[in-house]
Amino acid sequence: MTTRQPWNAAAIAACLLMTCSLIACSGGEAPDNTAVSAAVTTVPVRQGSVPATVPAYGTAGPAADAAQVMSVQAAGRVLRWNVTAGASVKRGQSLATFALAPASVAAYQQAVTAQRLAEAQRAHAAQLFAQQLATRDQLDQAEKALHDAQSNLDALVQQQGRNPTVEVTAPFDGTAATVDAQQGDNLQPGAPLLTLQRGDGLVVTAGVERDAMGRVQVGAKAELVPIDGGEAMHGTVRRVARALNPHTHQLDVEIVPEGALVGGEGFRADIVVGQWQGWLLPRDAVQGDEEDRHVFQVENGKAKSVPVKVLGEAGDVTVASGALDAKLPLVTEGATQLDDGMAVRAPLEQAKP
Repeated sequence: MTTRQPWNAAAIAACLLMTCSLIACSGGEAPDNTAVSAAVTTVPVRQGSVPATVPAYGTAGPAADAAQVMSVQAAGRVLRWNVTAGASVKRGQSLATFALAPASVAAYQQAVTAQRLAEAQRAHAAQLFAQQLATRDQLDQAEKALHDAQSNLDALVQQQGRNPTVEVTAPFDGTAATVDAQQGDNLQPGAPLLTLQRGDGLVVTAGVERDAMGRVQVGAKAELVPIDGGEAMHGTVRRVARALNPHTHQLDVEIVPEGALVGGEGFRADIVVGQWQGWLLPRDAVQGDEEDRHVFQVENGKAKSVPVKVLGEAGDVTVASGALDAKLPLVTEGATQLDDGMAVRAPLEQAKP
């Protein structure tokens, strides 16, 4: 019995060695139960609205109607100046008193006389026609003569008024930029008297694409952001061109700023054309291309892909529609490394042992 013990010990040792070898071959290393996961940052989701805007780029400069040369379409002289160069004026304020030349006064009086005579002749022709003492042709000629005389009188009144003197008034609020005639000078019809500059003479003229014609309206609000840096300012659209600019092939939009401008300064104008309503998402949360936009929410510790449709963008906010769950957090940082169903963890979980 004592002689068989060494053989039994050797057999037991061989069995133990074989068992260990089988364990090693079958992957018997220490098990690793750590699942693949991604560190992410999340925020709550919310709904709301932001302004829908049309972007445009332009420069500060004089408006198309910023300056107007004032004149009288009749010969005469400046009887009295009521403003000086550089003076501020209000709409309707008298700028100068203009005395018509004797010839202009005489032309008006002759036109009045001719109109009255033609009116009397037409009445007489109508009376004779009613008595069958004049023909239809004679009545028509009398009516034409009256029409011509009235048209001539109306044209003179429009040019020089009905009085020997004409009050030249400001058509808008502004500044008398220059005074172009001396008091007492004899002037020809249409000679410049002074140049009036609008109070809002400097505007931002920006170009928008043709498809925005029906969306950008006069009175729309805009944000003006200096291209070279500086504080943004608010503005209001005053004019929208209805013809393409031949140089830029865009529609010119004039925006009156609420602040001071420097001529030639470049701006980006974000013109408000409505409101976008939907989910307000951080821009870095939206993944995919134009045909497959989606975001990730976290549900039970895993990433859940949710398709969305982008409605618009304003700054760092993307407005979108989609079947998001308002109770689930939205992934922002780390969204680019996720797949649907992948386990996620907060950044602090990486530091845990």
